[in-house]
Order: sequence, then C-alpha cells, then structure tokens
Amino acid sequence: MRKLGIYGFALAFCAILFAFCAPLAALWPTLAWRNRVSLAAGRWWARACLRVAGIRVVLEEGREHLLHAPAIFTFNHSNMLDFFVNGVLARPGWLVFGKRELAAVPFVGWAWALGGHPLIKRQDRDHWGRLLARVEGRLARGWCTIVAPEGRRSGDGALLPFKKGAFHMALHTRAPIVPVVLLGVAPLLVRGTPMPGEVRVRVLPPIDTSGWTLEDLDRQVERVRGLYLDALGQARA
Repeated sequence: MRKLGIYGFALAFCAILFAFCAPLAALWPTLAWRNRVSLAAGRWWARACLRVAGIRVVLEEGREHLLHAPAIFTFNHSNMLDFFVNGVLARPGWLVFGKRELAAVPFVGWAWALGGHPLIKRQDRDHWGRLLARVEGRLARGWCTIVAPEGRRSGDGALLPFKKGAFHMALHTRAPIVPVVLLGVAPLLVRGTPMPGEVRVRVLPPIDTSGWTLEDLDRQVERVRGLYLDALGQARA
C-alpha cells in the first residue's frame, strides 16, 4: 500500500507539473529556457516525492561547489532514488544524463526530453559519441552536466568500476570534475519501496583537468574513484 501511494503521488504530481510547465517551456523555445523550466519542475517534483516518502536530503558540505560552471558533476549511482536527490541539487544550466528509454515514460521522460537533457542509447557507440560531442559543445559555452561514471546502478551501494565517458569529456573540454557523493541511499529502497530516512550529500572540491593527457587518463579515473571510495568508507582494491 505504501509503495502504491508513493508512486501514485509521484505520477499524479508529475502529470500536473507537466501540464503546467510544457506550455510554459514552449513560450520561448530556446534550449536555455526549456532547460530552466524542466529543472525547476524537476526540483519541485523531487522535493515533494522525497517528502512524501519521508526522505530528507542533507547537504553536509560543498554547497558552493554546486555553483561552479562549467563543470562535469559526477555521482555514485545506487538506485532510482539518486534521480530524486539529483533533482534537488540540479541548478539551471545543468544537462542531466539518462537512458534513451526514458523518453517513452509518460510525463517524466517527456519532460526530460523537452528540457534538452541527453538520453543515451547504451549499446550504440556512435550515438554515444555524437551525444558526448553535443554536451561538450555546451560545456564550452559555460554549461554543466551531471553523469554517473559507474554507468549503471549498483543496487547495494558498493562502488562499481568507472566508465570513461565523463573523463573523456573533461579531457576534451578541460572542464573540472566535481564529485558529488551520495551517502545512505541504498538502504532507503527496499524491494522497490522507498523507506523513510536521510540521504547525506558531500560535494567535493572541483578537480582541475587542465593538465590531463590521454596517456594518464586511466590513472585520473582511478584517482577520482579513489576519492569516492574514501568518502563512502569503502576499501580501495
């Protein structure tokens, strides 16, 4: 019953927001405006859904780093609750990565696509490459993006190996990487049902990528992953 109530509220409130914000986004159909409207609606939706679920988000440190632009924000990906936490954190000018399948999800996926956020085809390397190039172009104009370097949900919160997409973007654009560490997410989703509790967020200082080279990219990836392991209290391999 709890699960149905929470998901029912999430769907209904998202439908209401979409009905209000979609025409608003169409008033000035520029990417910047659509992005701003989509992120504002996403923030309202995420906060309301988390409150109904009894989940509190506490930003412990690094609030000032969320204003850094351009930047590539990364986060550790445990489960779908990360999406709502990121919705609370996201600022205007952020492009939020998601799966291409989201575009078919009523209201949520439609709003994602309307806001110009990148939706990736995981098995299509050519599409992935074109999408990265498009986001890199926005980073060069002072935008930001947020992406999960693990590439998929861990489920139990144990940090998975990092993929290199975000790091290639940093190498090409010289935009700093800002690690966003989400603590306490995994236990709050039990068999698909959100449970009351607290998510703690630590935004680490921006990492300068201006001196990175392709030859040492693997080392830089492991360096950033090590920061996450330390912040999460997980052992380094």
